[in-house]
Amino acid sequence: MKIKFLQAFHGDSIWISFLKNEKPINILVDGGTSTTYTYKDKKDGKIKDGDLKKLIDCIKYRGEKLDLVILTHIDDDHIDGFLKWFSKDETAIQNIKEVWFNSGKTIKKYLNNTESEIESLKFKEKTTLTSVKQGVDFENYIREKKAWDEKVIKQGDIIDWNGISFQILSPGKEKLKKLLKEWQKKTSESLIDTSRKDDYKKTLKTLIEDDIFEEDKDVYNGSSIAFIIKNDFKNYLFLGDSHPSEIVTALKNLGYNKDNKLNVELFKLSHHGSQKNTSTELLNLIKTNNYIVSTNGDLHSHPDKSTIARIVSGNPNAKIYFNYPKLISKLILEEDKTDYPTFEFLDTESL
Repeated sequence: MKIKFLQAFHGDSIWISFLKNEKPINILVDGGTSTTYTYKDKKDGKIKDGDLKKLIDCIKYRGEKLDLVILTHIDDDHIDGFLKWFSKDETAIQNIKEVWFNSGKTIKKYLNNTESEIESLKFKEKTTLTSVKQGVDFENYIREKKAWDEKVIKQGDIIDWNGISFQILSPGKEKLKKLLKEWQKKTSESLIDTSRKDDYKKTLKTLIEDDIFEEDKDVYNGSSIAFIIKNDFKNYLFLGDSHPSEIVTALKNLGYNKDNKLNVELFKLSHHGSQKNTSTELLNLIKTNNYIVSTNGDLHSHPDKSTIARIVSGNPNAKIYFNYPKLISKLILEEDKTDYPTFEFLDTESL
């Protein structure tokens, strides 16, 4: 199994590929920001292909398709790349075989909710809509093109798919209820906090000593589809932007604890390494040396160095991989290297 973390700016887009009976299978988890598809170069003003378009063009050239697209949740840094692709490429849906996505209508049906109907919005060639409205655009498109079976993906599901298994850890029923309330409002906007200060000037040792955990309360993040992929007796953990307490509950329900940890080949940290989405309690349930941070650090001051400190505190031999390795020099001080000489920071390309 090969896993590539696309450069999705401050978002997520992950390509997973493997062979089944000598046939290539492609999975794409999230589409990143709109600029993950194409972007305007700041230096010469020209439109350039982003990693998402490069990947799609490569898959098309090889005569393959995206066998599965998973949209973990409807935040713009996970959905916008898809919406831009759909608006620019008339043949886009022809290159997708299956979609996993939790929409308001499907959640409503699952919860047997008989409250007010959710209106449809037409798919727009150029969308500036955010959160729920983007989700409706995505939903209408994949329903119209018949690429989606409208199945709710939820905590506790075990999905056997093309020779691999998905153990779904999130979202649970309560998170789906909260998302449905937001979906029915239809006016929700994603709030972008670009002013929050980072903690990069503090040493890892100081952050460990002063650590205080406060969990993320964002409804959209809490609705993230998070899962373990099981393949050839190996586990791979992908948490989207999920809430740590939700994942802790799911893992404990599966029988994992501090003495019986989930052993994974790699752990894609939730919400781009936010300190509110990775608790010490969660880290204590997982055994791995390979942690992934997906972001260029442009928004929200992600990753938080506090998250790195929690990892170091419990696992001084850990390796943190970045799809934007330029962040390493910003995060790690010379004092940190002295205090924790066995800790490694690497480029995801070296995975």
